[in-house]
Amino acid sequence: MARYTLEELASKISGAKIENCADPKKVQVESVSPVNPGVANSISFLANKKMLNEAKKTASSIVLTTSEFAKELEVPCLVVDKPELILAQVLDLIYPPHKFENKVETNAFVHPRAKIGKNCYIGNFASVAEDAEIGDNVILEDGVRIGRGAKIGEGSHIGPNNVIHHGVIIGKRFRSFGNCTVGGDGFRFVFANGKHNKIPQVGTVIVGDDVEMGSNSAIDRGGLENTIIGDGCKFDNLVHIGHNCVLGKNVVIAGYTGIAGSTTIGDNVTIGGGCGVADHIGIPSGTIVGGGTSVRNTLSKPDIYVGWDYGLTFPEFQKLRVNIKNVVNFQKWARRIKALESKLGISSEE
Repeated sequence: MARYTLEELASKISGAKIENCADPKKVQVESVSPVNPGVANSISFLANKKMLNEAKKTASSIVLTTSEFAKELEVPCLVVDKPELILAQVLDLIYPPHKFENKVETNAFVHPRAKIGKNCYIGNFASVAEDAEIGDNVILEDGVRIGRGAKIGEGSHIGPNNVIHHGVIIGKRFRSFGNCTVGGDGFRFVFANGKHNKIPQVGTVIVGDDVEMGSNSAIDRGGLENTIIGDGCKFDNLVHIGHNCVLGKNVVIAGYTGIAGSTTIGDNVTIGGGCGVADHIGIPSGTIVGGGTSVRNTLSKPDIYVGWDYGLTFPEFQKLRVNIKNVVNFQKWARRIKALESKLGISSEE
């Protein structure tokens, strides 16, 4: 961890201002902590009014917040427009990320026909196959496998034990964590002669810039066409993208979600955790799919969708829940009606 005074910290963040502090040279910070309860010599952040009362009682030495909230506090404040965004800068300053050397470890393997850019790190037991191209400032952590003819864009950081298969093209500033696979075969078989016969997958995967993959995620290569991942997509752990899928820009997918093959997803789509998306369908730009939802048909318009296999918007699903409850309760109501009719001597025809 690094230690800063409030004055030093403010000088490193563009546009930051100091409020509620007479002498920012004397206020020290060496960690980041939650605003409740807070920790001495730490900085906390406040971006939500719901936490304002907790911030008023915080033990932290500094609060990263907006000018509006700073007026409600007595603790020294580092004032910015977007505290949650600036928090990333603060974390990097106080907890500097590990810097990898410009080095190829002695037990790594780089094929003589591979091209390695400037200032790269290739870790222990990593391997780079023939005709692969690695851009400048790329980190390949231990155990990474880069297949023949694959291309890795500059500034990328590929986590331990990742496999980037042959012919895959990855853009700039790609980030992946442990045990990811890009470009494995798509899941396609034909059942004949009493067995499942594999269909070769001859497409590849093309990944845009600024894409991130969580641990144990996988993107399958295309069958005849390519699987395409747009710029700025972010995938949580255990996300699977099937063959021939086309994802637009800034798609966010939470953990345990699977996207079946040949599905098209527009820009700025958010898909919650534990979702299942069927093959050969479309999800329009701007759509939100709630966690645990199963999408089995093309969605007609951008909206918030929830449920199992209904493809309903949130208001439609709420109506369905009411109707299901009414159906479940109907037998109870019917018994009560029959009991009342019996007491009143009313005979009803079945």
